[in-house]
Amino acid sequence: MVLEKIKTLIRENDICVLATLGSNGPHTSLMAYICSTDCTEIYLVTPVKTLKYRNLESNATVSLLVDTREKESRQNIQALTITGKAHIIRDAGKINAVRSKIQQRHAHLRELLDQPDIAFICVSVETYQLLDGVYKAHFVRLADIKGAD
Repeated sequence: MVLEKIKTLIRENDICVLATLGSNGPHTSLMAYICSTDCTEIYLVTPVKTLKYRNLESNATVSLLVDTREKESRQNIQALTITGKAHIIRDAGKINAVRSKIQQRHAHLRELLDQPDIAFICVSVETYQLLDGVYKAHFVRLADIKGAD
């Protein structure tokens, strides 16, 4: 099933490109991430004194790109575009849980996680678009799946 293939791709990777939109246009950032168990939420951390953070404050709509270019030959690359709404996590318990999981998966971010002026971001997924190789594309809107339950 396509949705399981998408979830596997999200779980097996941990780096994405985050695209935000601000008054000066689009901006992309290479980001480490973790995901919720069901892959409907993607969690990121960023310093607050960044363009991406300012963009997120003014426009919550984001796009993420996760791909397999480091693992697959060029003709077999999978590229997953995720769209959704981002929000700053404010709940202390949720922040601690996300911080802990990021620290476990991304030990190289320990210094960032110790900084006082950082924000934990949750992207609530709305759509997935999987390009599986050069020609096969699959589009999944989560609202359609939830509506079918």
